[in-house]
Parts: sequence; structure tokens; C-alpha cells
Amino acid sequence: MPSRLRPMTHDDLVKLRSVGRPALSPDGRRVVFELKRADAKANRNFTQLMIVSNDGTGLRSLTAGKYNYTRPAWSPDGRSLAFISDREKGQCLFVMRMDGGEALRITEPDGVVHDFAWSPDSRRLAYTWQPMNEREKLERDGKNDEVARRPQFKHVTRLFHKLDGAGWWNGQYTHVWVCNADGSARRQLTRGDHDHSEPRWSPDGLLISFLSNRTPNPDMNSEHLDVFAVRPTGGGLRQLKTANGSCSGHAWSPDGRWIAYVGACFPRGKGWQHLERIWLLPARGGKPKELTREIDNLCRHMTLGDVVGSGFEVCPVIWSGDSERVFFLVSEAGATRLYSRSITRRDLRCEAGGNVNIYFAQRTRGDGPIAVSLGTITDPGDIYLVEPGAAAEQSVDAGRRASRPLHEGNGTFSAHAGPCRLTRVNEDALRGVFVQEPREIRVRSGEAQVQAWIMTPPGFDPKRKYPAILQIHGGPHAQYGYSFFHEFQWLAGLGYVVCFSNPRGSSGFGLRYMNCIHADWGNIDYRDVMRVADWLFDRPFVDRTRVGVTGGSYGGYMTNWLVTHTQRFAAAVTQRCVSNLESMFGTSDYGFDLGTEFGGLPWESRELYRRQSPLTFVANCRTPLLIEHQEQDHRCPPEQGEQMFASLKVLGREVEMIRFEGESHGMVRGGRPQNRLERLRRIEAWFAKYMPQRAPARRRAAR
Repeated sequence: MPSRLRPMTHDDLVKLRSVGRPALSPDGRRVVFELKRADAKANRNFTQLMIVSNDGTGLRSLTAGKYNYTRPAWSPDGRSLAFISDREKGQCLFVMRMDGGEALRITEPDGVVHDFAWSPDSRRLAYTWQPMNEREKLERDGKNDEVARRPQFKHVTRLFHKLDGAGWWNGQYTHVWVCNADGSARRQLTRGDHDHSEPRWSPDGLLISFLSNRTPNPDMNSEHLDVFAVRPTGGGLRQLKTANGSCSGHAWSPDGRWIAYVGACFPRGKGWQHLERIWLLPARGGKPKELTREIDNLCRHMTLGDVVGSGFEVCPVIWSGDSERVFFLVSEAGATRLYSRSITRRDLRCEAGGNVNIYFAQRTRGDGPIAVSLGTITDPGDIYLVEPGAAAEQSVDAGRRASRPLHEGNGTFSAHAGPCRLTRVNEDALRGVFVQEPREIRVRSGEAQVQAWIMTPPGFDPKRKYPAILQIHGGPHAQYGYSFFHEFQWLAGLGYVVCFSNPRGSSGFGLRYMNCIHADWGNIDYRDVMRVADWLFDRPFVDRTRVGVTGGSYGGYMTNWLVTHTQRFAAAVTQRCVSNLESMFGTSDYGFDLGTEFGGLPWESRELYRRQSPLTFVANCRTPLLIEHQEQDHRCPPEQGEQMFASLKVLGREVEMIRFEGESHGMVRGGRPQNRLERLRRIEAWFAKYMPQRAPARRRAAR
């Protein structure tokens, strides 16, 4: 490590900023984008809108203050910008004239706008709006005394009644609305006990398409979505997509003949057997056609990080101006890349390849550049412009090889790669900080070659013995890869060797690799993780007596599995974990869908659930375990950690639990700054207690 650079610290986490959705102006000259920052003093996160010219100059803020501004979208005529903000109580839709003036609120604050789209003539907006219930209105207005005087309860009637990060369902459905660009002439276009999403205008402005699940029992068929279309004047509702399965990120072709979307076709409960790829749907109705069968990976962002995260949100499909090509993201081999394919011939291109992580892409003009939010393993991310067809890698194989990476070791981009960098939002935060580039390796595990990385501490001396930490990712159908992880850099800065990998069950390596752990968690995946652990233990610079393990979500599950099946680790931290699959079936927001993952319903396959649950083997645990959980986690509920804690306490084992109040499953990426910092402090203290940086003299003598 150069002497002028210092190691990454935990405080650097709240200094780092993350770019989100970009919006390229119709003339291609300016990009508006989301920029998320943490305010440690206020203990809040804020997302503002920034604007930059297409040559990287003129970066400035469009919005300011203690509010959030998201989903920027230029009007087709380039005169206005629409966005969603909480600046006037609630989550409302605003329109700002780009030649100056205050933003105008165009929706009522008694509800939440989730998504919207401009009409082709820039005169109207379609949006989805969910009303608040009475209690939400009182709480919004600060009338807590009135709330306290009323009965306080939840009346649950739906199977799908809560969602991590969003909370409990408020009893109100989300519907499609339309209004003029000044907020006048509001009209509700959909009704009934159904939710609706992704309003999109047809190119001629005569229809508004949207997604909805109108099956007889949508909660029991939660992955199913169809495309519907309605006239903006109301009426004429018709269903366009009828193939059973998932659908998201849909977009009309410029000629109005097609609708492309990301999805899969499968019988109810069989989604795990299929990959979400790109599909074409005739706009007049008919059978959808799968377009990208040659891609054996998910056509969406699945690469994990802890500074920038898209929440696995599907990036909408992008069309070329001649309606001949579609552009989309693909997660593969630790990267998320931009691909394109012809809709009439077998012509697949990697438009932005190499060791990159692209999490959002947007294009306003069909023949112009594509704006992307793009990061690397050493850079949280910035805004770039990609010129379609200009990339050096023009084939599927070239895109997968990563032998010609877009980024070099210092985080900059090689000239031949194509993307033009417009921003450097973390230049100040990372100035003077040593950012380590991990070394990628492959570890043999049976018939699989497991992709993994190793990160050594600053000033690494191969003749020394270092403590090490094995990291396990969540999902399991996600991937580690070329995404910036502050936590890994910080642990390396503390003096740990850090190792992370993509065992079987991960996405990015094909359907068979991802699904081979179906109804068999804790078997092949465990073997793969332990083969990586063996490789780590065998490094001459790793102290075998000071190796720890940690992971969150499914990574917490696997951490629990490891400490109940091996005693090789000196300490462990299980985060937002899973311990008992049978109880999780009834307590997780999507728990009732777990039967498709574990081979049946709990009362039908009780022994199968028990065999795959770490709690079944808890008496074997001898590893000191810290349990970290969030109290508003609806994905992996706190009871999962509580069961591990209570069991280990009764057994008299070394165990502690830390629970963060008011936080959801995604706290590691979007929680309150002070809670995120405290989480790091607790992890540091736990590993330092059982894996000190300098081994005690007794241990040194024993070796």
C-alpha cells in the first residue's frame, strides 16, 4: 500500500454516495440521475437529482433539502422533467420546467405514486397511485394523539399481506391514473381488487399498457403478471399477454407492433425451473415468443453490493429506433452487462462487457446513446454513456470471457471499451483511501469450478500469518462479483484476508448451476462453500486458527449451517438469517412460496424441511456466534434469529444477538446511517474478540 494512502474505515461507509436511475434528455445533451447520500448527523438517507452534460461538464444539483427525489423522466419534447418526491407529505408526482421555475405537484398527497410515464406528445402523464388509509393520513399529519385514542390493530385477510421494505398492506390497491401535465383532468383508469404497475404509453398515444395479476387467486400465483391495455379516456380494457408466468420491465417498440419484456413462462409453483429472459409480445395480442433462449442466465441485475443496490429491480427493455433490436441487462459470471439482440435474426451482441456491474440503463432517443449506472469491484459507480455497436466485444462469447475488461486496476476504463464516463461522485470520498482489487480464482468442487475472490490487507506481506473471514452471499439465486463492497474493503483494512465466492445455487452460471440445490439446501452448496474454505485455510499466509465466517439472508442460513456442521471456524456472525424453514413458511412475506423451493408444503414434507434447517442440528454448534437481525425484517423475520439464540443459550454456548429497531431486510444497503455503522462496529468487535490480529503467545508456541 502506498504510504500516502490509508486503509478503508467504517466511517467511510457514510461518505460514499451512490448513483441510481439515469434519465437522458431527448437531444442527448444532458443526463439527470439519482444520487443517494447518507446524512450521519440527521441519521437519514436522502436521494437528490443531479444533472450533467454529455461531455461530463456542468455537474450540478437540481434538487436540494431534506427530501427524496426519485425516478426522473424527461418529457419527450425535452422541456420538462417529472419525478417522484416526498417534499409535500406523501409520495407525489412533480413536474419541473427545465427552463426554470418551481416544481409543480400534480398528484394528491393522500396517496403514494409508485411509477409513471409521459405521453408521446408530452401533454399527459399516466401513473400508478395507491391511496393512504385513515391511520396513515393521521400519522403523516403528525396527529399522533388522535391515533393513540383509536383502536390499533391489523385486520389481515390476504395471504400476501406484507412486503419487506414496504411494511404491512394498508388495505388499498394500486390503480392506473392519467392526468394533464399540469395535474388537471385526473382520471382513474382501472378499478377492482387488483394491483397495477408499470404504466406505459403506446407510441401513438392511443393506449396505456400496464401489468396486473388478475388470476382467480393472485396471492397463490404471486409470480404471474399479464400485460393489459386501456384507452387514456377510459374503457376498452383488454388483456394482451396470457402466457402463465412472470413479466416486468415491458416496453413498446417505436413502430407500435411489439411489446418486449423480461419474464418466463411456467406453471404455478414452477418458476424455479425457468430463467427470466427477453420475450416479445404482439401488441395486438397473441402468443408471446421467447427471444433470447441462447442466453443461459437471468436477464436482470443480480450482482450484490453494499453501497449501490438496485434491489433486484428489473431494468426496462430498451428498443432501437428502427424497432429491430432490443437492449437489456444480463447477470453472468459475477458481472452484469449490457446486451442487445435483433428481433428478426440470431444476432446477439455484448454492448458493454468486461468486469462491470450495470444496474440501470436508459435511452430516450432510439438512435442515440444509452445512459447507464455502472460500477466495478473498486468503484461504487458512476454515470456513463454507451454508444450501441461501438463496443469492442460484439459476441456472446466475447461478452462472457471478461478477458478484455472495461476497467483497469485503478478503476478507470480502457479507451477501446466504449463507455464514456460522465461523473466521479466518490472522487472526494475515496481520495487518500487504499482501495484493494481482489484477485479472482477458481476452486474445484466436484464437477464444478467455483468462482471466488480473495482480498488481502493493505501492505500485505506473504510471509506473515493473517486472520481471515469467509463471506457468503444472500439469495441464494444472486451473485457476488464486480460490485463494490465497502464491508470487504473495510475488513481488509482491519487486517483480515477476505474471501468470497459463488457456490452452486448462485445465479450467473446457467440454469443447471442455479437450480441444482432445489429441495436440497445444505448439501451441494455446503460442499462448494467448504471447498472454498479449504482453499482459504491452505493459504500459507492465513492463520488456520483465526478464520471466521459471515453472511446475510441466505448467507446467514449458510453461516448457521456451517457452524452446526463443522467446528473449523473460530467465530461467526450470522446476519438477517434463516434457521427454521418450517416456521419461515408462515412468517416470511414470501414464505408461503417456499414450498416451491424446498420440495413441497411443510405438512407434506416435514422431514425434508427439518433436514434442510440449521436449527435441527443446533446442538452441534461450538462456534462463538453473533446473531444480527433487523426488527422490521419481513423477508427473514427476527424469529429466525431468536430460535438460534434461544437454543444456543439453553445449550450454554457462546452467543449474542443484536437487533436493529425500525430496520428492514435491506438495512445493509439502505438503513439509517447510525445503524449501519453500529452493525460494522459489532462485527469488528466480535471477530476481534475471537480472532485477534496478533495471535496470543500460547497459540504461536503451539504452531
